[in-house]
Amino acid sequence: MRNRFILLLCLAAAMLVSCQKSNTSSTSNVKELHSEADIAGLRVAFNSGSIYDIILSKRDDIEKLSFNSQSDCVEAVVRGQADLLVDDDTFLPPEEMERLGLKLAFRGDTKFACAFAFRKNDDALRKRLDYFIDSLRSTGELDLMYEKWYHCDTPSRIAMPPLGPAPAGKPVRVAFSANLPPTSFPVEKQWRGFEPELLERFSRYAGIPFEYVFIPSSSSVAALQAGNVDMLGGGIFITEERQKTLDFSSVHFYAYQGFFVKDTPDQGQRGFVQWLKQMVHNNLIVENRWRYITEGLWVTVKISLFALLLGTLLGAGVCWMRMSRRRWVSSIAKVYVDLMRGIPMLVFLMIMFYVILSGTGMSAIAVAVLAFSLNFAAYVSEMFRTAITSVGSGQTEAGLAIGFTRLQTFLYIIAPQALRSVMPVYKGEAVSLVKNTSIVGYIAIQDLTRASDMIRNRTFDAFFPLLIVTVIYFVLAWLLGKLLDLTVKNNKK
Repeated sequence: MRNRFILLLCLAAAMLVSCQKSNTSSTSNVKELHSEADIAGLRVAFNSGSIYDIILSKRDDIEKLSFNSQSDCVEAVVRGQADLLVDDDTFLPPEEMERLGLKLAFRGDTKFACAFAFRKNDDALRKRLDYFIDSLRSTGELDLMYEKWYHCDTPSRIAMPPLGPAPAGKPVRVAFSANLPPTSFPVEKQWRGFEPELLERFSRYAGIPFEYVFIPSSSSVAALQAGNVDMLGGGIFITEERQKTLDFSSVHFYAYQGFFVKDTPDQGQRGFVQWLKQMVHNNLIVENRWRYITEGLWVTVKISLFALLLGTLLGAGVCWMRMSRRRWVSSIAKVYVDLMRGIPMLVFLMIMFYVILSGTGMSAIAVAVLAFSLNFAAYVSEMFRTAITSVGSGQTEAGLAIGFTRLQTFLYIIAPQALRSVMPVYKGEAVSLVKNTSIVGYIAIQDLTRASDMIRNRTFDAFFPLLIVTVIYFVLAWLLGKLLDLTVKNNKK
């Protein structure tokens, strides 16, 4: 175990050094850009699945670099892996561009309408919101709100206006696919920005409470159509293709294409201690971002422990079915095991959340626990069955010979021997389950991995939040392994 900690420390040191060097990469030698024709021959970063992905995919004169998040696009330009990134012109406020050493080279001519998205024919709430937005526009209040958030150098420091207590009742769930100022961003547990203020004002007007959650754009539409959320925000563009499957509210602002390049020359390599302090400050201290980590860790621990316990119990039941003398019972268990083993865990989790249990009212955490339990049970059942059959039949005969019942023979003779043989592989599978919970962010759960994504989307630091999460997962796996080792030692005694 000592060697493992040494390996972890070496890996952490290597990642820190790599990250420190990435912040001192040379300034891009990109020529001055004034129009979309000037980007020919350059490496262009954009968010996968965005409207810019669709637009830029039609060009053959650029090197297209598609990333899964906006923070990855920014990091690619900062590290010199891309020459420029394309996103909304308001995507990076001045304070963030100055910190990152980027600038807006120019703004495109195409204008995109942004609105809130709803399920088809879900008109009651949408029409009330339309009336409210149109009323704010007619009085000029909407323009004032836009000026406050979008024409400010430091939108992250703007506080939400005092609107009074939120209405009581069942909240409308809103999924934001943007996690950046000035459109929508969280500070501790409060969402701020142009869209959250607009919705909070509508909440007081309509007497409807709102609940906000961050879901990446790749999963947000599925969550809406499955009924897990009631509407989408975060600067959603209205397109002809999207209008085929979604309804949109009145337009509340317009966005243009923004072409961002590296601007600030190198400041020289900082000392490691100074750099590390800056990373800790930006990623953990500012806005109490460390709370994302602690809250995400608690969610990960809850899902892991409940899935381990329930999955083990279900696995024991499936094992009993697999060893049943009734062929039809054994066949059902075998089909179940083969099915669970053949479906990727991410696909199974999304099917459970967006299809099978959609609309049941189960929380996302409960769905995750159930999904991981069912998957874990399939593997555990085969481990138990192999361990039990490895104990010689003579052991059962000996137990019966001394007067034990079959149940007593299993509990006092077979089970302890099987437990000792199964524990090494069980421990490995349990650790894998803990690590596999990192995918629950796809169903809008703010777990440990999603917490690091939330921080990365605000700081555009690709390595430090991931390094923190890597260390935490390692510690969790180590503690779980130690706990299971103690179980085996106590059983031997």
